[in-house]
Amino acid sequence: MKNLLLTLVLITSAASAQTPLSDGKTFSGWEGDTTQWRIEDGAFTSGSLEKKQPHNDYLATTKEFGDFELTLKWKLEGTEGFVNGGVQFRSKRLAPPSHEVSGFQADLGMGYDGALYDNARRAKVLLRPEKEVLEKARKPVCEWNDYRIRAESSRIQIWLNGVQTVDYTETDPAIATAGIIALQIHGNSSSIVRYKDLVITELPARQAIEPAAKVMLFDGKSLNGWIPFSPEGGKGKDDNSNVAKVWSVRDGVIHCEGKPKGYLRTSKDYANYQLHLEWRWDGKPTNSGVLLHKTGPDLLWPTSIEAQVMHENAGDFYLINLSSLTVNGKQLGPVVKPYLRAKKHELSNENPPGEWNSYDIVCNGDSIQLTVNGLLQNKGNGAKPSSGAICLQSEGSPIQFRNIYLKPLEK
Repeated sequence: MKNLLLTLVLITSAASAQTPLSDGKTFSGWEGDTTQWRIEDGAFTSGSLEKKQPHNDYLATTKEFGDFELTLKWKLEGTEGFVNGGVQFRSKRLAPPSHEVSGFQADLGMGYDGALYDNARRAKVLLRPEKEVLEKARKPVCEWNDYRIRAESSRIQIWLNGVQTVDYTETDPAIATAGIIALQIHGNSSSIVRYKDLVITELPARQAIEPAAKVMLFDGKSLNGWIPFSPEGGKGKDDNSNVAKVWSVRDGVIHCEGKPKGYLRTSKDYANYQLHLEWRWDGKPTNSGVLLHKTGPDLLWPTSIEAQVMHENAGDFYLINLSSLTVNGKQLGPVVKPYLRAKKHELSNENPPGEWNSYDIVCNGDSIQLTVNGLLQNKGNGAKPSSGAICLQSEGSPIQFRNIYLKPLEK
């Protein structure tokens, strides 16, 4: 009986997280020109086959959404002009006299089905499916199509009729991560577009994990729990095809080639912990680092606070991309770009190249302490951000990491 009740609670919770965006009868929760939009058979409908649509027009939600998964059905037909529509998200209306909505768009029509377009902002296709993928996903003209759109942090995914057509990571921190959802009919065409069965599931904010017991971040055998990122090799996206070239595991050690630049990051966020790891240079020592509290989009220089591993500089703080920290009573940051340095307290106590070094890093609330080979080298407070992913940098020449784990803070 208890299991049955638990199952019912879980089912009820899951169902309540899904919210219809339309009642199929009224424009409740939506705003726009209702002389251009109408409701037919439960679908938001716009356009005509007898006359051309004078300009782009949009029906938009009155509420903004950040991280979400949206499902809907759409149908498009047309006889003349640019027969096209789209589903805007993380968007905003431009001020009159403009009719435009600016932001991301899951495009549809005129060969752009399943594509991700940046409308009235960068005005370009960000990603579109290969021909073979599109042929697999497409349905005949005038049939209902299914869209599934997932926007989570910097990652955007689109599925058309069950086939994934887009997996895109936004790398510009200035791009909005929340906004309205809007439905488009494209101007200069004789066409009719219909949208129905719009259901949204708002995704919970990513929560940082506070370890209650020892957490092995590296199992000594694989890169499970880690995600590689290399903008130089992966065109600004998580590029798992590069992992074998840059990152590998042998004999209980993570081997990093050092080129191209990028990092290996934990798939989860963490807060309030003691981090232990060890590193050594496999050849000429150059540069690397441990990025703490990495938040926001994956970038070559993401928002984070770096525990420096550069040769003879281990123990320095480097504040990167809008991060801030108070060291020796002086607030440093928020840093615009690319970084700001806070030197370690003591002379370098690193072991000779080829020998193992240890970092013991304590992150307690907004304070951070860096201990290198048993010597406290630096500390700061007022850290912003104060939680996030942990990253190992690829930034120069071959380096090795091992024995990486978290422990709870000492009481």
